[in-house]
Amino acid sequence: MGYKWIYSTFARLTVLAAGVSLLTVGILKENWWVGIVGGILCVVMLFVSYWMQQQLREKSWLMLEAIRNRDYSFRLPLSGFSGGERVLQETLNQFGNLMGEQKQLMEQRERFYEQVLSVVSSGIVVFDENQSIVQTNPAAARLLGLPILSTLRQLERYGSDIPQLLRMLKAGERCNLQYTTAKGEVQLSVHATEMQVGEETVRILTLNDIRNELDAKELDSWIKLTRVLTHEIMNSIAPISSLSETFLKRKDVIDSPIYEGIRAIHETSTGLISFVDSYRKFSALQKPSPEPFYLLDLLCQIQELSLIPDNISLTLQIEPSELMLYADPNLIRQVLINILKNAVQSIGEVKGRIHVRAYSASDEHIFIYISNDGPTIPEAEAEQIFVPFFTTRAGGSGIGLSLSRQIMKLSNGSISLLRAGTNGWNTTFVLEFE
Repeated sequence: MGYKWIYSTFARLTVLAAGVSLLTVGILKENWWVGIVGGILCVVMLFVSYWMQQQLREKSWLMLEAIRNRDYSFRLPLSGFSGGERVLQETLNQFGNLMGEQKQLMEQRERFYEQVLSVVSSGIVVFDENQSIVQTNPAAARLLGLPILSTLRQLERYGSDIPQLLRMLKAGERCNLQYTTAKGEVQLSVHATEMQVGEETVRILTLNDIRNELDAKELDSWIKLTRVLTHEIMNSIAPISSLSETFLKRKDVIDSPIYEGIRAIHETSTGLISFVDSYRKFSALQKPSPEPFYLLDLLCQIQELSLIPDNISLTLQIEPSELMLYADPNLIRQVLINILKNAVQSIGEVKGRIHVRAYSASDEHIFIYISNDGPTIPEAEAEQIFVPFFTTRAGGSGIGLSLSRQIMKLSNGSISLLRAGTNGWNTTFVLEFE
């Protein structure tokens, strides 16, 4: 490393001055050897200066190229340099340090924004002018029923017009998407915006699940209506039942011709009170008391209730077998019993099967599929199946499934009915827990 002294500006100037002096003395005194030595020193120093300038230019270009390629670890050497050259190289190195700090800051911000996108409930899909997806978040894949979203063409499974509709959606416009996935019916509200990123224009689609919001508002309306109706009916019927009971105890009525009529009034009013009181459960559901429990244990407890007759086989597929839920086990038990009873009544006296499958998705949502091979539910009835008091069976109250939907709502979950044949079964109810 002894040659590094030549990089010093002072050393080069000294050698150059000595060479000029020797060249001058040699010429004046006609001492050609001294002149030749002085000339050689001058030429060498001029070549070294030119070579150093070329090296500095090349290193500066390499450093700028490294920065252009986002490599901010490249540094220029300072050893042996002085004066303006050292200041220039120090400046370039400081510029590289600043760019490296900016890179780290940008990476931290990107991780921050990615973390924010990963926890928001709205789906975000960003694609460029070539219709290639630039960025998305887990919520978008979950809402679209896909394990991962890499291209809009994946949505052709729900209809060939859906990808085209999303591509043609202009900034500021909205549209609604409705389709069926393996997890049930999906209703999405899609809003499009545009943004300029460098020289490229990207389009941002915001996806929101409006089905749960619509179901929640509908359910709240039914609860309020039921509460008002039961209150008014009870206020009108209770005095009739009480008065008729009082008259039935009077001696002058017991043996009179009007006794049977009063008894009919009393039994009818009592039955009506009992009928209304059963609906009161729909509007006065207890507040859940969530706790962790094993789903398989709960299903085994339900099996011991002998709800499933001998002509129907029940199979359980819990993945993993130690799958746990955090909810109110008593309320979830009621939901499962309601669905299993409906399945048993649907199958009837013939041989049939009921299959319960549960698993935890990658986004930590837990899904429970309860399927049976009984008769397919007609589409017109399927649309009304969660409406309170709707029933197709004689003697049915029509509050079992609507009560189940309310329980799932209070448990931060949802219940839905798949279209017949979606997963190979005639009827499948899906419970989703967040």
